[in-house]
Formats: sequence, C-alpha cells, structure tokens
Amino acid sequence: MRVKRFVANNIQDAMLQVKIEMGKDAVILHTRRFKEGGFLGLFSKEFVEVTAAIDDDYPTPKKEPNNQVVWPKVIEEKKDTKEVEEQEAFPEIKNTVLANGTSELEDMKKLMQDMMEQIENASLNIGLNKVGEHFYQCLLKNEVEEKLAKRLTKRCLDNIPASKFDDIDYIKTQFHDTICRIFKKPKPIVLPKKRKQQVFALVGPTGVGKTTTIAKLAANFTINNQKNIALVTSDTYRIAAVEQLKTVGEIIGVPVEVVFTPQSMKNSIISHADKDLIFIDTAGRSHKNPLHMNELKGFLDAAEPDEIFLVLSATTKYKDMLEIVENYEKINFNRIIFTKLDETSTYGPIFSIIQKSKKYLSYFTTGQSVPDDIEIADQNKIAQLILRDGAK
Repeated sequence: MRVKRFVANNIQDAMLQVKIEMGKDAVILHTRRFKEGGFLGLFSKEFVEVTAAIDDDYPTPKKEPNNQVVWPKVIEEKKDTKEVEEQEAFPEIKNTVLANGTSELEDMKKLMQDMMEQIENASLNIGLNKVGEHFYQCLLKNEVEEKLAKRLTKRCLDNIPASKFDDIDYIKTQFHDTICRIFKKPKPIVLPKKRKQQVFALVGPTGVGKTTTIAKLAANFTINNQKNIALVTSDTYRIAAVEQLKTVGEIIGVPVEVVFTPQSMKNSIISHADKDLIFIDTAGRSHKNPLHMNELKGFLDAAEPDEIFLVLSATTKYKDMLEIVENYEKINFNRIIFTKLDETSTYGPIFSIIQKSKKYLSYFTTGQSVPDDIEIADQNKIAQLILRDGAK
C-alpha cells in the first residue's frame, strides 16, 4: 500500500493532487485543517492536509454476508455526526465554482461526492466488540436505516468507558439517551396564552388516517380545552371522509365546512375568524403526481396555516416514507404525525425518517377510538421499543 500526504491551500486543490497522482481508486484516510506562518499566532495561513492511500496489487476482498459487518480500525478524527464532519472539513464545497468550464465542475462535484462517501465509510469503521455488534444488530432488526445505525453505534461506543463494556444495562441506557437526543423534544400544538386564532392543516397520502386524526384532535381541544373550533375539509374525493368529519362535528358541536376551490378555502378561513382553532383536512394526494401536489399547494397557499402536519403511517416501508417526505417538502410541512403505531412491530423507520427529514414529531395515534387513541409523541417510547431486545 502506498500512502501519501497532500497539502494545499484548499480542499479542491488537495483532491486534484490526489486524483492526478493516485487516480480515482485512491482512498481518503484522513483530512485536517491547520495553520502555519505568521507572528505570535497572527497572520497565519490556513492549509488543508489530505492523507490518501492506493494499493494496486491488493486482491478484491470477498463479499461479507449481509448480516455481518466488518469494522477494521482506521486512523480518524473523532466526530459526533456526519453533518459535523462535512461542515468542519468542507465548508466551502457548496459555494465553489470552477472557472475552467462545466465539464470540469461536474468532475469536481463527482470527486467531492466520492470523497465524502469514502470519509463517511472510514469514519464508521471502528473496532466493534461483541456488545456493540449486539446492539447494532438490534437496530437493524428494528429497521433503523443502516448508515444511521452505524453512526449511532459508533457515537455510543466512543462515549462508553472501557470499564463499562461489560455492563449491558449501562450500554443500553447510552443508546436510549442518544436516540432521544437525535429525536429532539416533540412539538405538539401549543395554545397561546393570549387569544390568537391558529390554523392547522393535515396532509399526506391516502389511507394514513388524516381524517380520523383530525377528529381526535378536534374532540380533544373541544372537550378538554373548551376551545371554539371549526373543521374545514377539501377532501371532496372521498364522500366517506366528509361524512365522517360531519358526524364528529355534530357529536362535539363543531361546524364542518366543505370547500372545492382555493378561493372558497380562503373565504372559509375568513368566515371563521371568531374561532380559536381551525383544522383543515386535505385530500390524500399521490406524492408522485405533480398535478395533485400543485393542487394541494394551491389550497394551502390560500389557507395560510400556522403549521402543516405531514401524516405518515408507521406501517409504511422506510423507502416509501422517504419518498413521501421528499415530495411533500414542496409544500413546506414542518411537523410529522405517525399513525397506526398499534399495527406495526418495527419502529426504526420512525427514528430514521425523523433524523433524515430534520422535522419535529408531534403526535402518535394508536387505534381508531375517537378521541382516546392519540398521544403527544414521546421519543422515550420509541427508543424503548427500538431497544426492547437490547438487554437479551
């Protein structure tokens, strides 16, 4: 193996040196920034150092079984998260424009992407003992996204003293606390101290339980908080949804209005200016259909809600959840409600999608009963469910 250190004024120049001298198969082992020169620490110049390696004669390793992870030890800087690694090592990448033409710029972008992937893989390669492997497999069993499971395992093991590596309860607590920190504190609906109307819209694909969730929220705020509420629905595609909402409205004494156009949505919000809370039920729209998404956005632009909740079913596959979230980003939702927690046995996708989307959890629903089967999301609950096999 040939290892060489490259020093340059910036990361782009350093990577070009690596590419020219070692080729595209070079592996990035280490990167760092340092300053040299100056007087008494003043006027020093910043440089970038990249350590790369190439082994042309090394045979292609045998592919490991899918359920077995190889964690060779490598030289690395200790980082908490992938985001910190990227931000500290390469703050200028996103804003750099090369002056030599589009083709060279595209080559550089691809080189940067390859390098970032190599650095991430290197940073996640750690010596994994039996206990670490046990918890890593526990995360995978609960369908936590693989890279997230690796980062979480690495972070936890880095913070566990050697004297505690035989204490499985202590290790489980470290995993639990780390999961909760990544989740952040949930953000449910908070009523203002001074009277101020709030408008909330629920969006999401068909069949996730938006209408039932709105019924639960409306009933709770009417019965438990004595708030004056109105329900507005644009879900004219499902007669059953309108009838369900009207039935709930009659039971709890709340008006229900059906709107067919963005302008009628706007008029409806204005007509209910005396209400404390307005909940908007939207039609389940295919996130793969641009026309449907534009139609939904038109209704939301007219309503101007204070918060938009994306409703997802806990039974949905992570890959599908990710696609839904990415497409619904166009309507600027900022919170997530997970339904049907009682219908799934794996909770890792909830953790993975919250970490990936950087959105806040708000509520869980756990059944069909109105208004009982809804609760403020609790990150401790999900952490416990993900790690329930961790002490075995």
